[in-house]
Amino acid sequence: MDDQGVKFQMIVQNEAKLDRDRALVAFLRARITERAPAADERERQLLAGTQRVLDEFAANFERAAKVEHTDYFPGQIDALGWSLRCTAFAAFSEHPDFQMDFKP
Repeated sequence: MDDQGVKFQMIVQNEAKLDRDRALVAFLRARITERAPAADERERQLLAGTQRVLDEFAANFERAAKVEHTDYFPGQIDALGWSLRCTAFAAFSEHPDFQMDFKP
């Protein structure tokens, strides 16, 4: 494969990853909103922790995919995304809106 083919393949893969991550953010926000009213204190704490990770990830994953990693640890966003996919799979894999792309 020539350089142009490799670049095109990387762009396509990157866009697929961004689409997955956008869907993951929307999915987890919806699940947190659903669960919060009925959650006991322990679950509320878990949801709040997940929300903090989700907020950090949502604020940075698109920028991280498009720019050089100069202002933060290069694997930080990937690690946050992986942990959110683990959470989504462990807690919500039986939900009808769960997508297999969310699996870690």
